[in-house]
Amino acid sequence: MGRERKGFNRISGVKDPSLIVIATEGQKDEQQYFEAVRAKCASLGSRLKIEVIPPDGHDRHPSHSSPRHVLEQLSSYKKTYGLNTHDELCMAIDRDKQSWTEAELSWVAAECAKKQFLLALSNPSFEIWLLLHLVDTTDYNEAQKISLLENRRVASRGSYIKVELSNLLAKSVSADLDIEDYWDQTLLAIQRAEVLDVEPSERWPNNLGSRVYLLMKKVLESIKA
Repeated sequence: MGRERKGFNRISGVKDPSLIVIATEGQKDEQQYFEAVRAKCASLGSRLKIEVIPPDGHDRHPSHSSPRHVLEQLSSYKKTYGLNTHDELCMAIDRDKQSWTEAELSWVAAECAKKQFLLALSNPSFEIWLLLHLVDTTDYNEAQKISLLENRRVASRGSYIKVELSNLLAKSVSADLDIEDYWDQTLLAIQRAEVLDVEPSERWPNNLGSRVYLLMKKVLESIKA
């Protein structure tokens, strides 16, 4: 990653970071999205630098996509490279009730608070953040909202949210993510995510929503500056 080791003197809640380091669960959409955001920042002259920690190997083992492992990646980065006062470390993970227990997420959230890492958790999955660029989910009826939160597989078409994305974009979203499908609506997605975050003091959103907006607010602010 090419960063020199530096002393660690971090202020909690960095308002205007100069570097954001992002670790994800290694799923394709998250990696492609944040890599595309990094490229956008560079092309638009942002002073903000973004580093996306790559998965361990080409196909990450399931045990290596757990919140604990993502946390270990960030901790290892900090130990190896250190941070400046205006650096931010961020975990972008899913709630994924089928895989991660409440106890595991509770431990990870507590560790993030202790280590001053930003926990950008999406409930139920990262794709809800993408969906918020295209639609206001508060307009959905209760049955639709439950379907979004449960995010069950719809036959061979993928999860419920991915099917919604495909329908709204009028194309399959199983291929590589195209940032141009979402970028111009980033501010709108932030605003919608803020409305959904009715309990911002909670460690993660217990209802439908995504805290990726906390990260993307800083990205947009860096471009406007």
